[in-house]
Amino acid sequence: MNELVLTEDSVLKPGNRKRDTWLGIMASVAIAWYFFNMTVFIMTIVMSDSAILGLYEAEQITYLMETPFWAKMANAVSVLAGLIGSAYLLLRRNSAYYWFMLCLVNLLILLLDAALRGGFQIMGPSLLGVSAASFIVGIYLFWAAYLAHDGGELNEE
Repeated sequence: MNELVLTEDSVLKPGNRKRDTWLGIMASVAIAWYFFNMTVFIMTIVMSDSAILGLYEAEQITYLMETPFWAKMANAVSVLAGLIGSAYLLLRRNSAYYWFMLCLVNLLILLLDAALRGGFQIMGPSLLGVSAASFIVGIYLFWAAYLAHDGGELNEE
């Protein structure tokens, strides 16, 4: 007859269950956030000229058209790394921490580009708001993944 032996490590503690639920909810919201960001990024690539002319002023269009390739790549990598990191966080994978780190580094590159080219003045408060929100979300997810990584809540690949 098979016997079930419960050890202290095999029993899920109430605090861990609550933390595990919160981690799942947070990862699900993060997936939605980065999926939305990816949709916006793709829309900016495929948007028609008439749509762009209707949304922006001449100086803003010039700023957007002169965005260097490396900044566009940093944006793409940031969004993709955030989406992958969120999925790995939902799956409780250890690499979520590293994906969020990559996301944050690329967000810093985007902020540097906007600051150097005067993007916050040209694009107005919308760029500052979007950049601040993205950076705050990125830092929070990196911090949460770090705590989960450090606390042993994430599994090896």
